[in-house]
Amino acid sequence: MQKKTEHDCGRRPCSKEWAVAKLGLDPIEEQFLEIARHIFQSFATPATQGWINGLMRAQHAFGHDGPFLFARIVDALQAVRCARSSCFMFNSATCPCCAKIATEHERRLILAFAAIRRGQMGCARTELMMLCEGAETAQAVRALHLLATHLPSPDVQPAQTQAAT
Repeated sequence: MQKKTEHDCGRRPCSKEWAVAKLGLDPIEEQFLEIARHIFQSFATPATQGWINGLMRAQHAFGHDGPFLFARIVDALQAVRCARSSCFMFNSATCPCCAKIATEHERRLILAFAAIRRGQMGCARTELMMLCEGAETAQAVRALHLLATHLPSPDVQPAQTQAAT
């Protein structure tokens, strides 16, 4: 058994969870995940007003565009929530230990967003289909694509460029 430290709640990944560090996210995608977690906290426990922390994080990350991008993220998350029939499982953005782990739902959401940013629409639709339990995902695709159009494009990795040619 591992000893808990001051900043370690003891949470460890379950079978379908991944370490955020292993998802290959760029800084914008990492910020999206953190902001989304604050918003989900607000949905789950409205009294926490987690959206305020999400908005502050968006302003810190994106400057004067932060509030606009925050609204686009809320729109995308709401589209996913409306498509799903079950609860969205997320981890806390404020717990240093939990924040290092992506739930299956977070992983599928962030990989769909990352795929859209990279023009990999088939991959994005597959992740969203799994995330939304086979329900219609067109609105979620549109919302994530709209968000992505307002953000810088990610760097394309050399291996991806060679595979595409």
